[in-house]
Amino acid sequence: MTLLETITEDYKQAMKAHEEAKKSALNYLLAQIKNKKIELRVDVTDDDVIAVIKKEIKSLNETLLFLEKAGKTDEIAIETEKKSILESYLPAMLSREQTEALIDETVAKLGLTDLKTQRWFLMKELMANHKSELDGAVVNDVINSRLA
Repeated sequence: MTLLETITEDYKQAMKAHEEAKKSALNYLLAQIKNKKIELRVDVTDDDVIAVIKKEIKSLNETLLFLEKAGKTDEIAIETEKKSILESYLPAMLSREQTEALIDETVAKLGLTDLKTQRWFLMKELMANHKSELDGAVVNDVINSRLA
């Protein structure tokens, strides 16, 4: 079962069980996935769905920051619940230590000697093979720490 099928089934179950927060979050997510499908003009893959989920979580994080500044505690609880629902569909992300090990392994495999000039080779390889399990911010942080 694909990730899209899982989300669709969970949406149907949320509708039957009258789980308003889950229904709302998944309905919006399915709409964004449909938009992505139209944009790509092909069926979406699990990686495409994961990218949409990550984008929505990033948007929810920004929303939460604004709500915290405004002191809207009720809305914060709702948005936090939506965020946790969406996060449950993401695969487990690699820890910082695992990311560092993967970067070391990839650098050795590609034979890279100067990360400053060959960084894009490393990023291209990492994202091509491990996009769904890597946090881009952690990868950037690890590479930047190695350059310093």
